[in-house]
Amino acid sequence: MLFTFSWTHTPAARDATIKQFMATGGMPPAGIDMLSRYHNVDGTGGFAICQSTDASALASWALDWNGLIEIKIVPIMDDETISGVLGPRFA
Repeated sequence: MLFTFSWTHTPAARDATIKQFMATGGMPPAGIDMLSRYHNVDGTGGFAICQSTDASALASWALDWNGLIEIKIVPIMDDETISGVLGPRFA
C-alpha cells in the first residue's frame, strides 16, 4: 500500500531536526520502501511517498521522529487504483 509520510516542525525544533536528519539520513526502517521524498523550500517540513504492508514499520519510523516533528501518515492511491473504485459508482 502507498502512503504519504509528511512532517512539519516548529522553528524551535528546526536545528535539532536538521542535526538528526544529517546524522541518520532520515531513512525508513526495513519493511518500508521510500519511493521519493520532498522538502518544503521554507524549511518547515515535507513529505515522502512510501510503500509498505507493515504497519509496525510505519509506526517505528514515526517514533524515530515524532519527538521532534509532527508526523502524519496517510494511505494514498494512484489514478489507476482510484479509477477502479470510482468507475463503478460514477460511470
